[in-house]
Amino acid sequence: MERTNHMYYDSPAKMWKDALPLGNGRLGAMVYGETDMERIPLNDDSLWYGLAMDRNNPAYRENLPEIRRLMLEGKMHEAEEIIAQYMAGVPSSQRHYTFIGQLNMALNQKLPFAMGGRPKSPEPEAYRMDLDLMTGILTVDHKLENISYHREIFVSHPGQVMCIRLTSDTPEAIRLELKLDRVTVSDAFIQDDRRPGMQARGGGWPGTRVDFSKAIDDNTFLMAGNDAGVEFAAAFRVECDGKLVNPVSQLTADNSGEVIIYLTTATSNRFSDPRAEVVKVLDAAQEKGYQNLKEEHTKDFTALMERCQLDLGEPAGGTLDKRLDAVRGGEEDPALAALYFQFGRYLIVSGSRKNSSALNLQGIWNADFVPMWDSKYTININLQMNYWPAWVGNLADLHEPVMDLLETMHEPGKKTASVMYGMRGMVCHHNTDYYGDCAPQDIYMASTPWVTGGAWMGMHVWEHYLYTGDKNVLERMYPILKDMALFYEDFLIEVDGQLLTCPSVSPENRYYLPDGSDTPLCVSPAMDNQLLREFFGACIEIQKILGTDLEYGEVLKGMIEKLPGDKIGSWGQLVEWNQDYPEQNPGMGHVSHLYAVYPGCSVNWRDTPELMDAARVSLKSRRTHGAGNGGWPLAWQICLDARFRDGETADKNIRKMLSVSASRSLLNARGVFQIDGNLGAAAGIAECLLQSHMGLDFLPALPVSWKEGSCRGLLARGGHEVDLYWENGSLSRAVVRPRFQGEIAVIGKKLSVVCRGKAVAVNRTETGFTFEASAAEEYELKP
Repeated sequence: MERTNHMYYDSPAKMWKDALPLGNGRLGAMVYGETDMERIPLNDDSLWYGLAMDRNNPAYRENLPEIRRLMLEGKMHEAEEIIAQYMAGVPSSQRHYTFIGQLNMALNQKLPFAMGGRPKSPEPEAYRMDLDLMTGILTVDHKLENISYHREIFVSHPGQVMCIRLTSDTPEAIRLELKLDRVTVSDAFIQDDRRPGMQARGGGWPGTRVDFSKAIDDNTFLMAGNDAGVEFAAAFRVECDGKLVNPVSQLTADNSGEVIIYLTTATSNRFSDPRAEVVKVLDAAQEKGYQNLKEEHTKDFTALMERCQLDLGEPAGGTLDKRLDAVRGGEEDPALAALYFQFGRYLIVSGSRKNSSALNLQGIWNADFVPMWDSKYTININLQMNYWPAWVGNLADLHEPVMDLLETMHEPGKKTASVMYGMRGMVCHHNTDYYGDCAPQDIYMASTPWVTGGAWMGMHVWEHYLYTGDKNVLERMYPILKDMALFYEDFLIEVDGQLLTCPSVSPENRYYLPDGSDTPLCVSPAMDNQLLREFFGACIEIQKILGTDLEYGEVLKGMIEKLPGDKIGSWGQLVEWNQDYPEQNPGMGHVSHLYAVYPGCSVNWRDTPELMDAARVSLKSRRTHGAGNGGWPLAWQICLDARFRDGETADKNIRKMLSVSASRSLLNARGVFQIDGNLGAAAGIAECLLQSHMGLDFLPALPVSWKEGSCRGLLARGGHEVDLYWENGSLSRAVVRPRFQGEIAVIGKKLSVVCRGKAVAVNRTETGFTFEASAAEEYELKP
């Protein structure tokens, strides 16, 4: 049996998407685990191609009234023509995330970095690669010609370096040759060749260059360059117990039994002199020493990972890739779902830290100079989904980069609102980048005109407070939320007593007009109304908590009352647009009109049961027509299954996520890698076990195959930590550790509450009960 929370393999990865990710929020690495010619692709979270731009198109402001007139008259195609011409940003695209380079490591090779003619290496024996999710340390062991080799790798957040240590059980057995280059061999271009330089494209995108790549002393190698104005640097330093050789083009550790490598990166987006910064960090790392860095890293990483752990029984035997194959073949392996949940948390711990960038479409891991969708921040679902598991998975402090991004977007968003709309406050569209660009992205009618992504981002501030009780966050972010609300106050138009968004879309869907043509353009789609209701409501609550701007709260309350309500359509579905139009793509992965079910909560089984039933009809129809066959759409559906309290369907779709979307390394990368699939599914797993939007709800959608298990350290709204234990598919006990004093509501009537061995009085309600709790106590609840 393999240890829980370990990912182990008996062969190296052959594709980038199958390699194992390591990271510290800023520095990301993908490890293949090769024993002869290893390459480790590297990313720096602040390396984006080019600097900030002003892309706002002032011509849109003059044309907005005509667009609205045409849309209200039903002339959508005429409106589309004007939007395509006058709303497009100048230029049309924001900056993109990019690839900084790779570390090449040749172990005991002849002609290691030659383009061809290299002798074939012998096959290693007793190979094992193991990633410990709890410590963030990856190890590779193999045996070759009766010599055992061991390698361990981690990326330290405290030390801001990647550390690699290679040892052999025979003195002087290691010859390790090392260099950095900027040649990408991503899976998009190479299907199965791990040799650096072979069939690869180097130099990358126009303007991308490496100005400097050589050893700067006998144990330090530096690579540096410029990406359209962004300076970057990557460097490593080598220590060994043998001989260090400096051919300038690389560094070589020879006749060694131990080799240690420290590596770091920097860009001018963070540091005035990236070259000096990487040398400074390497100096500090070398002074601290490998063992101290490892102990410091382990303490930091493990403290975060141990906050929450899911146990679904002993792992099945075999390597992880074989376990995945078994699940694809129909076998049950609940422990694999637990590993997948913990891997999602691992990706947040590795990719999102204080003072790092928010997780983009690929987290921080990307092998291309120009990745799919530019690996930007897509805020019509994807960025938000990345952070769904941060709260319930007890990593709320790692949600901080989202707040930082909102602050970065504030001033650009105010300029976009003023220049393009002539309105107060701030606005953003369906994308942003490292620099907080808020002008429209692309000329894609099904997404470009959408302006309620800001409200969705604003809801993250409110949710963060609900989980943490941190009023400082509300004080810090309220000016931004106020500016968002001011924009919507100006943007909404009143027609027949209702406040409407116009123009808008239901991301990224289309519908049929009465004449048989199709369009995405619409007035006040369901998602806009749901988002604005919840966002304005959150602003009102924040005003009350802070005791500020109460008069404006009355304005927002009046606006909520005029927003169109949700409607049930002709076949029992929740209507997506402002009318019951036929869907052009009934299998669309975006289920935007179900936002109020999840991640919102204004449509729920207690307050709006008819709308909840209609939402289920909508989701069932989407699935019937092929939606949710993997990736982030399936992840969102798992979250919805949980809110629908459907443990049978959730169970099926969690297995489907593993079968269809998980690569060998569990990344959501059997197609194009998008980290939101991993993180959305992790959130869905947690939502099956604990919900807290209407009170603590234990095991509301327990997957039916998870007969026995436990989950310790889930975080509920109100800041309560919750442990859950179940047997035969039913709750056996729950433990609640409140962070704050006050009343706790629980869904379900047949539970007793005990604290320090004494019964706690409960007040029965229609849906459950409440009890008074004290902070720092522990309450045990049992059937």
